[in-house]
Amino acid sequence: MKNNPYLFQIHQNLPRLLALLDADPSSRSYGQGDRRHWAWGLSDFGNGAFQGAANGLSILVVHGLLPDGFSEEKILRRIQAMFHGADKLRRRNGSMEEAFPYEGSFCVTALVAYDLLSAIEQLGDRLASEQKEACLEVVRPMIGFLLCSDETHAIISNHLATAVSALCKWDKVAGEGVDVRVRELLDRILENQSDEGWFMEYEGADPGYQSLCTYYLADVHRMRPDFELAEPLRNSLRFLWHFAHPDGSFGGFYGSRNTRFYFPAGMECLAREIPEAAALANHMRRSIQDQRVVTLSTMDEPNLIPMFNSYCLSASRSVKYGKPPSLPCHETTPLRRHWPEAGMFLDRGETHYTIVSTSKGGVIMHFENGVRTVADGGMVAGKDTRIQFATQSHRPSNRVEFQGDRLTVHSEFRPINRRLPTPRQFLALRCLNLSVMRLAWLREWVKRLLVRLLITRKGGVVGRNIRSINLGSTVSIDDQQNLPSGITARGSGEFFTTIHMASRGYWQIQDDS
Repeated sequence: MKNNPYLFQIHQNLPRLLALLDADPSSRSYGQGDRRHWAWGLSDFGNGAFQGAANGLSILVVHGLLPDGFSEEKILRRIQAMFHGADKLRRRNGSMEEAFPYEGSFCVTALVAYDLLSAIEQLGDRLASEQKEACLEVVRPMIGFLLCSDETHAIISNHLATAVSALCKWDKVAGEGVDVRVRELLDRILENQSDEGWFMEYEGADPGYQSLCTYYLADVHRMRPDFELAEPLRNSLRFLWHFAHPDGSFGGFYGSRNTRFYFPAGMECLAREIPEAAALANHMRRSIQDQRVVTLSTMDEPNLIPMFNSYCLSASRSVKYGKPPSLPCHETTPLRRHWPEAGMFLDRGETHYTIVSTSKGGVIMHFENGVRTVADGGMVAGKDTRIQFATQSHRPSNRVEFQGDRLTVHSEFRPINRRLPTPRQFLALRCLNLSVMRLAWLREWVKRLLVRLLITRKGGVVGRNIRSINLGSTVSIDDQQNLPSGITARGSGEFFTTIHMASRGYWQIQDDS
């Protein structure tokens, strides 16, 4: 494990993670991981996602990857405490929550169930039979919730994949088959997989979250080869590997969810079977080592646990995979490729690599000689200094024209969806959480409303923009607007996004170098 970039990050962050857990056996919150709830008392509910760290810790114990001086026995005690904490946090209907009390989160329930079951699977004989049975009884109500509940506010493939993997793992570890429900959820993922290879994330393709989806589907593929996921995963990787950049970064604001993190475990697990996965794994290990991509160290607490578990699994598998093919960003032969359903366009030359989102008004990332020289989030507009409208709204119907080295995108200025909550809004939400939103149908309706308000709503057309991009080793951008009197437009810059998305904006070294 020498020079294992995952292990370095894990050991660096392990103290932070262990400090999250209430280690006092006399406490009502013993084994819970949400410090804002049990330690600070600033949250009126406990985020259940933290209990999933049992998965990563189990991997470290089983594979002998704990830092020097750490006691396996004490870490095993921590893992048992996490099951205890999950048992106390779980609601009567079997659900866990992340965002608000009585949320009934399909995703977080699936996440915690998967991680706890993975810990049981990993530990094997280290758990006495009565311990294993007790741990399974903690998870059983969560599986019951996944069997009778659903996520209806959007098609979010990584959430569905988490549930599929949790149910498959229940079958494997508990021996209780749930194939009908598994097939129902898996079919929903595959039916919404584009012929271009990507999995749906709200409105389109998002490389960051596709890497997380790959993590869960790779484990499903391991457990259930009869589901024949090899070809959907190959198609996914043949799309995904184009969005590893020459400077080591990955994804960005051209994705449907604007994320630029990378979950490595799926690629490490598939590397021996899918050459594109091996190429991506090799490339991104160097990026992680040099912090040229969003890493575990930059995760805030709500996203820390899934990334920690992904790193732990990757650390246990991190080896060189012979000579995989070169990533697209490492090739120099000219290539132009358009994925019209995703609304993404790639232009590669001897010294440059350019990605344009045609569905988001022509946002562009351009690299020259391995260095990012252009990152443009599109045009914004408003009265005086206020930014009210933008061309970045996700619209696959944008008109796209190709003429030689010139790419033209016709887009529209629409209202920006971002907003910050106020105390009054929080008060209103809590009143609803504790009363009528405990009704599942109403809670799901409110979630759909929030998704529309914060992510998918487009609003009325305020004006139009024609962006012309001259492609090549250097790029030039020309924008022509048609806006009402009094509204002026300007460029947005490299960090601009139009939607509420908690997982955007994590730091990487290129931001300050």
